[in-house]
Amino acid sequence: MIYFDSHITDKRPKIGWQNLSESASASTSVPGFPASAVLNPMTYERWMPAVAPANIDIDLGSIQSVGYVGIAAHTLIGAAVVISHSDDGTTWSEVTAIIPVDNSPIMYVFEAISARYWRFGIGKVAEIGVIYIGNILTMQRKLYGGHSPGLLARQTDILPNISQTGQFLGRSISRKGYATTYQFRNLEAQWVRDELDPFVESALSRPFFIAWKPERFPKEVLYGWCNSDITPVNQGQRDLMSVSFQIEAIA
Repeated sequence: MIYFDSHITDKRPKIGWQNLSESASASTSVPGFPASAVLNPMTYERWMPAVAPANIDIDLGSIQSVGYVGIAAHTLIGAAVVISHSDDGTTWSEVTAIIPVDNSPIMYVFEAISARYWRFGIGKVAEIGVIYIGNILTMQRKLYGGHSPGLLARQTDILPNISQTGQFLGRSISRKGYATTYQFRNLEAQWVRDELDPFVESALSRPFFIAWKPERFPKEVLYGWCNSDITPVNQGQRDLMSVSFQIEAIA
């Protein structure tokens, strides 16, 4: 789910790839579920508090400009999530409070705030695997016809169970996720070099959040990764470029 503060009017596709976090601490943690788990992009390591309400605080190392937060691999459905920021780690200012309607990836996009510390308060015992904090990439163009929306592009590994006589005995699912392709055209060549290329380089090694049509379909946010290089291509006219990339995403 993607959320916007009232100052954000540009609802073109959003990509949350940047993560400025350096360290994390929590008010409480279950053994084996440390606060530090949210700092890396892996989804199988998670933070979980022993009691609730609880806070997890993230230090960016210095005061930096931030325009989005992303949360993935969580079980926050129905929990009040309060996001705050601070310059000194003592006095906090609330940015927003949300209640996730499911356990899908979350993006909150807001007018840039300069701060060093970020706090995520949760109202129930739940798991959080990934938190990104950084600046959002707004794509220069929208997606048009031919795109398969991520949540409709299911990728499921199914193992059928068949008897020796060919009777259907059921089936088991070994893996679930999503896989789709994003294609953007008519991108200005300089914009590709200045704005898109840092994301392209990051996507070689790190997953990212992406919302393809956030105004009309705010629930369709993916946290996924690329399995091959992203290579922009010159279109041959007016100094424009196009780019296409495939991603796989967690369910």
